[in-house]
Amino acid sequence: MEYITLDEFKSFPEYKTFIRENPDTGILKINVFTAGGAIPLSNTNILIMKQIGNYNVLFFNGMTNSMGVIDDIILPTPERITNNTDLPRYTFYELSAIHTGYQDIKQYTISMFGGTKVIQYVRLTPEVILGV
Repeated sequence: MEYITLDEFKSFPEYKTFIRENPDTGILKINVFTAGGAIPLSNTNILIMKQIGNYNVLFFNGMTNSMGVIDDIILPTPERITNNTDLPRYTFYELSAIHTGYQDIKQYTISMFGGTKVIQYVRLTPEVILGV
């Protein structure tokens, strides 16, 4: 998966357009688990990316803690709507969860809203090794 980091992207003209359209921030919390939520998965690699123009921009790369959680990931969003008659505006991000010994890479599309905390649950299934 080829990408550029957010710091690299900040030097491109497309960043100025993106941040003008997304001047607010939202907060993302991720909970990774297995066994129907009974067992948290630590050390799951989490990547948060967004396709912006011709660039796949990496906004976050980190590992879950001993409780299977990463909290307080701050991501750019459109401005929060304060008028109750308007529909909330949001921007999409792609989340990938990777953990050795678990099936495939889990991928989610997340909608982030300004001034809002979003919680994303990630359920991973252990790989089944036959004939062992």
